[in-house]
Amino acid sequence: MSQEKVDQKKYDKTHRRALVRKKKIEEFLSLACVLVITVAVFGWVGYSIYSKASKDDEANKTYEYHDIDTSAITDYISSLDTTAE
Repeated sequence: MSQEKVDQKKYDKTHRRALVRKKKIEEFLSLACVLVITVAVFGWVGYSIYSKASKDDEANKTYEYHDIDTSAITDYISSLDTTAE
């Protein structure tokens, strides 16, 4: 083995706790970044779909108010009154 490899092994052995801790922190931070990006993308897609659907619902709403023709009912009731007498 070369002297560089021996020195590196000694360094790794003496600083093993710090190196493992640093590696765990890096892994955690990378997973946290991936999670944040994933949540942001899904949130953006969900909001886009929701806003498009709500715009379509507003465009398709029609409000029509019609007067109800009650003349047939009135005629029927008045005919019942005249036949009862």
